[in-house]
Amino acid sequence: MKEHGKKVRLVHNPAAGDEDNGSEDELCQLIEDLGHRCTVVTKKDAVKKIHPETDLIVLAGGDGTIKMTIMALLEKKLRFKRPIAILPQGTANNIANSLGIPLDCKQAMHLWENFQLKKFDVGMMTGLGRKPLHFIESIGFGVFPILMEKMDKKNTHAASAEDEIKIALQQLRKLALTFPGKVLKLATAAGNIKAECIMVEVMNIASMGPRLVLAADADPGDGQFDIVIVTTDQRQELVAYIEGLLNEKNVDFNIKPIRANRISMEWQGTELHIDDECKSYSGQQLKISLLNSLVEIVVGEIDP
Repeated sequence: MKEHGKKVRLVHNPAAGDEDNGSEDELCQLIEDLGHRCTVVTKKDAVKKIHPETDLIVLAGGDGTIKMTIMALLEKKLRFKRPIAILPQGTANNIANSLGIPLDCKQAMHLWENFQLKKFDVGMMTGLGRKPLHFIESIGFGVFPILMEKMDKKNTHAASAEDEIKIALQQLRKLALTFPGKVLKLATAAGNIKAECIMVEVMNIASMGPRLVLAADADPGDGQFDIVIVTTDQRQELVAYIEGLLNEKNVDFNIKPIRANRISMEWQGTELHIDDECKSYSGQQLKISLLNSLVEIVVGEIDP
């Protein structure tokens, strides 16, 4: 891809992140200053009537904007598929962080000058209703869907994205200390697991929620999930990690994930999330698999 003269479709979500984010006019001007042609559309129109000459779909928003766009491409059978570039403007920006994309929009735009395209998998879950459900970040049971429900009820309007992250971590710490263990049954090609757990996350990327880096080595383009299981015996390890984040320390999550590309699982509880949405669950057996390398995202240097 040459440095200049590309036709860019800018998908702008003004509700993402905090008030310091650039407006659509400011972002479009920055793009045109680089020599590109820019057309702006709203999030709901991300993949509607894409001009055949469009070279790049640029998403200015958070993880929700990225997911909505990828899901819309799926619904249209990928016939409007184009490389996706991310201008991170959300609260957590887990996808951008996992891909090494700078959170500064100007720096992120400079990746387009001589960019690399990163293949990105999409997860698919069956067993919860008549149609498959898709995800790009993670699905899971236990403390995290409970946290999502609590944060929704609080209707938090923090002064900044950083404040919102801190509030979520404080709530998560309380849940990690008190959430009763529930039985997980999980089967992969490597074997079966049955354990009493407080948290189970099937990760497609390295981080989720309030910037929890639970699978630091996860690669969303390698055709494998990273399955993070926190048993009741490991409760304090999760608490210690959350406390480290609250104290702004450089801490690692030390529970090693299990890697698999096909999973069958059941959970004793009723808490389930798929990306940023909670779902009703009553113990069904779920099957999880991957749609390999479904989309391409602009990143910096790709490790060999």
